[in-house]
Parts: sequence; C-alpha cells; structure tokens
Amino acid sequence: MNLSAESKPRKNPAPRAVMGRVKFSYPRIRCILVPLDFSGKSRQALRYATPLAQKFSAKIVLLHVLLPARGAKREAPGFVPVTQPVAKSAHHRLEEMAHTLVPPAQRGANYVRIGVPADEILATASKLDVDIIVLTTHGRSGLKRFFVGSTAEQVMHQAGCPVLSVRRQ
Repeated sequence: MNLSAESKPRKNPAPRAVMGRVKFSYPRIRCILVPLDFSGKSRQALRYATPLAQKFSAKIVLLHVLLPARGAKREAPGFVPVTQPVAKSAHHRLEEMAHTLVPPAQRGANYVRIGVPADEILATASKLDVDIIVLTTHGRSGLKRFFVGSTAEQVMHQAGCPVLSVRRQ
C-alpha cells in the first residue's frame, strides 16, 4: 500500500470559487424611491441614488409631496390627478428633473401626492414595493427638531425597507 500520496499535506490548496454562491446573497435592488422637495439640496439624494441604480440596474422613482390646503381632511391624500394646476406643475418639474438628472435606463415613474410628507413617502414606498428610499435630511437637532419634526426621521423609523439618509450640505 502506497501512503506517500495520502500523507503529504497539500501546499496552498486552490481556493474554492464561492462567487457563485455569494452572487445571490446580496439584496436585490430593483426600485429606488427618491422623495424631492425641489430644493437644490434635495437633489443630493439623486447623486447617491443614480450610481446605486446603475450598479443594480434599478429604476429610480421620483416623488414630490404637496402639503394639503388648510382644513383639508388628513384621510383625503392620494394620487393627485394631473389636471390640477399645482399638481400638474409639480409633475412637470419632476419630469424635467428626471430627464436632466437620471440616466434613461434608470428612469422610473414620477408621482405627485398630497398629504403629510412622511405619511405619503411611506405609503408610496409600500404601494410600489420599493427596495430602498434615498432622501435628504436637514440635520436639525435639539429643540428645533422636537418642535418642527423630521420627515427623514419618521421615514427611517417607520419604513418597511432600508432608508439611505443624505445630510444636506
């Protein structure tokens, strides 16, 4: 019996290819929700969402939330008909932003909703089954955040998906 082949330890055994198994372990990102308030600072979220969408071949969905008129019922928010002048203008601005800032392969739908921003962001994310929300935050702290509240903070605490918060600079 020849034991010499069996008793020799292998020098630097070839590493096994694990990429085949790892390839499917990372989260799939197919839809990215980017809420915008049309400020120059809110566009920073697109600077993070765009390469992420390109990396995963995902679609970017833009959302703008209009505050309801005083006295409007909170239960009334929903998708805004494009026939309303203010909503139509907001939708047009979203289309322009998508056309200029989002590559064609990553463009998804654009939505304008009426209501409380955090509630509408969460409702839209749930309805569209988005994989991640990318938004900007003002970076308020202390009493100002306590009294004013933070849309980004509410979204981060209540969202059913990951949230990437970009601090406005």
